[in-house]
Amino acid sequence: MNILGIGGYSHDSAAALVVDGVLVAAVAEERLTRIKHQGGVPYEAVRYCLETAGLKPRDVDHIGCYMRPGLRLARRLPYRLIQGVLHPFYSAGFMAYEVAHNAEYLWKMKHLGAGKAQVHFMDHHPAHAASAFLVSPFDSAALFTIDYIGEFAATWTGVGYGTQIQPLRHKNYPHSLGVFYSAITDYLGFLRASDEYKVMGLASYGEPEFYDEFLKFIRPREDGWYDIDLSWAAWPHAPGSRVGYFSEKFLNRFGPAREKGAPLEARHRNIAASAQKVLEETVLRLARTLRKTTGEKHLCMAGGVALNCSMNGRLRRESGFEDIFVQPAAGDDGIAIGAAFQLHHRYTSAPRAFQMDHAYWGPEYSNAAIKRFLVDAKLPYEECQDIEDRVAQLLAAGKIVGWFQGRMEFGPRALGSRSILADPTRPDMKDLLNRYVKHREDFRPFAPSVLADRAADYFESSTPSPFMLFVDRVRPEKMAEVPAITHVNGTARVQTVSKASNPRYHALIQRFERITKTPMILNTSFNVMGEPIVNTPSDAIRCFYSTGIDALAIGDFLLIK
Repeated sequence: MNILGIGGYSHDSAAALVVDGVLVAAVAEERLTRIKHQGGVPYEAVRYCLETAGLKPRDVDHIGCYMRPGLRLARRLPYRLIQGVLHPFYSAGFMAYEVAHNAEYLWKMKHLGAGKAQVHFMDHHPAHAASAFLVSPFDSAALFTIDYIGEFAATWTGVGYGTQIQPLRHKNYPHSLGVFYSAITDYLGFLRASDEYKVMGLASYGEPEFYDEFLKFIRPREDGWYDIDLSWAAWPHAPGSRVGYFSEKFLNRFGPAREKGAPLEARHRNIAASAQKVLEETVLRLARTLRKTTGEKHLCMAGGVALNCSMNGRLRRESGFEDIFVQPAAGDDGIAIGAAFQLHHRYTSAPRAFQMDHAYWGPEYSNAAIKRFLVDAKLPYEECQDIEDRVAQLLAAGKIVGWFQGRMEFGPRALGSRSILADPTRPDMKDLLNRYVKHREDFRPFAPSVLADRAADYFESSTPSPFMLFVDRVRPEKMAEVPAITHVNGTARVQTVSKASNPRYHALIQRFERITKTPMILNTSFNVMGEPIVNTPSDAIRCFYSTGIDALAIGDFLLIK
């Protein structure tokens, strides 16, 4: 049975293909169109998935979509009618958009399967949960999804047994932790709904000076859940660029919002730290409550907020769960996987036979295709018998190297297929990368890719982290050895690399260790700020020549400036 999953539509659209219970391909539309956070129908992603499996549109049996448009309208329109008393023009525009948007979504999805496939509109949060649980290593687990908003729910809990998902409890918009964190992102002068990771990075440079006051805003309840005091918020009735996302009450207390590009003050850093802490503490209480309620030893998480690595690190250390699985594409793009597997189990009643132990589900390019491109472009290159050894030597010499190998990653993290690599032992490397390659804010940290069997020597957790979704503490005695990946607060966003999941990347790190005695390399995504991660050889060459990258390893070929 061939099942296509569609993730996202308003933003971050993606497609995933499951054939007879096995994931075959998954890719975000943005990687193919080169438009960051591309929404709409992921036509290019669908085409890639079908071509990978050798299928035609008529071969697809079922299509699972990321949201139920009827339920979305039934929840959102009555809410907006009530809010229309305060802001009639905004509410009228919102309702017109919702009707048009959902009608377009419904019509386009219905016509996606060449008229043969049966189209299913899935419940948003259960599909999020399925994207993690149904591909996790756990037979049963507590389920936890947190995002901006689904049809109307924003925080959702449940439990999974075998192939079944049982909802337990949820919290509706506008009591949304995802909206709160996005609102903070907007307030601090970054792009709402795409720059939240900047707030997470900035938080480490501040002190949670306003945490106690933020607890008046995000109020903990005795049952382990939370309420949001909406008197601090503008998003329930009229959010947007014109009025912002916070009320006058918030602005009077914490000051005006930062203009984009303006200097970052201590106040901004402390607000980021306070917001991060209140998010972590709120989610930690929820997770502990879920652990007690379900009695489950394992936790599966998805939703955009599940990409907050600092929060995830605390959950792993303090929630009481023995292990946590976070799907690498935890945002709306990853629902493509959850929707497809839900339908597979629904229509086959088959037990689970697939586990997601890597994220390499995107396009790849053969050496022949890469060489043909390089020759046609008249680019000088070296064909290497041992590309791993050559790159390891370059890294040890202080060079910055673009690394383009194998199938592209699914999800926002570069995990050794479309990465920019550097030496983590050099104190100046973080500043060099931010200034000359990534062209981004100087407070942004970089991550280590470490050999899985050596991770415990450098980091306090010994749990595998193949998807770079958990922040861990660097061992104090190792901080001086790897300053380029050690954040200001002594932590790092760790990726553990095994030979089974990525043999070539694992071999590269081993070669680097032989030269430097350090079993890790610095890894950041192969792109510049504001652009998607590179996909094709052409994308890689363009990024290589327009930045301060010193060398490019693409397949078995090496280009050096």
